[in-house]
Amino acid sequence: MKQYIKFVMRFLALATPAIATSILATSPSQAATIAYSESKFNINNFSSSPLSVKTLTDTVTETISTGGQVSADAKAEAKFNVDVNNSASNWSFSQAEGQGYGYTGSAESLAGIIGYDFTVDKDKEFSFDFSGFFKLQTSIDDALTESANAYGLFSYQLYDRDSNELLDSFNIYGNLSTLGNNDAFAFEPSDNITFDLGQPSIDKSFGGKQEYASTSFKGKYSRTFEQSTRLTLVESKSNQVNVYTVPEPSTILGSLFSCTMLGAASIRKLKKASSAALLVNKDLTGV
Repeated sequence: MKQYIKFVMRFLALATPAIATSILATSPSQAATIAYSESKFNINNFSSSPLSVKTLTDTVTETISTGGQVSADAKAEAKFNVDVNNSASNWSFSQAEGQGYGYTGSAESLAGIIGYDFTVDKDKEFSFDFSGFFKLQTSIDDALTESANAYGLFSYQLYDRDSNELLDSFNIYGNLSTLGNNDAFAFEPSDNITFDLGQPSIDKSFGGKQEYASTSFKGKYSRTFEQSTRLTLVESKSNQVNVYTVPEPSTILGSLFSCTMLGAASIRKLKKASSAALLVNKDLTGV
């Protein structure tokens, strides 16, 4: 059980990116920024049903402006329908937009599902069908004054309930930093996962003022166990975005105010993530 808790707490910790607080002295900008991160995962036709289930969702948005216009939006959903049609799904969406100068905006969404005690008899197969997508996008107009960042993490993990051994996993990770050199995209399915029509295609473009990365997938997980086994399934996702532009350099006090407000936003997000981790700890240990 401790391994499940550590995994979800790591997931929550990753979902709290630092907000840059450096202020550059430059001329005002009236350009626009956008950052977008979204992912979804659907599971159907479980070969057996879990004994109990948990779902987790959380969203955080922050907007601060000293002159420009900024908005942030985050949504998250998680469902586990054992009695209805033996299916599960979750969705996480984050977006931030800004225009003008002197603003920061961030959005963070978390969604997770946990299925406990899928019982598989000796020499029997555990299987399910799945589908989903993963999308990141960033755009800026002025490379000297603007920044847009999008991050996403999707992770499916299957554990042996009794030994806590990780049996199989499927992970997708992406990061866009515009402008910057930290762009990345990784698609990592383990054995026992097969995709319809072969390996899913990945569409990405790194570099420049507009960047994106996306993939959609559909397939099946199946594995036969040589002895009776109890399984725990943990699937989670985190989607975060941040847009930022420097303030109008009319006064030093304006810059100091922006630094103070950005620092306060980071502290509030860290406290919220810590509280969420404690809540997940309590939920998991109580099962």
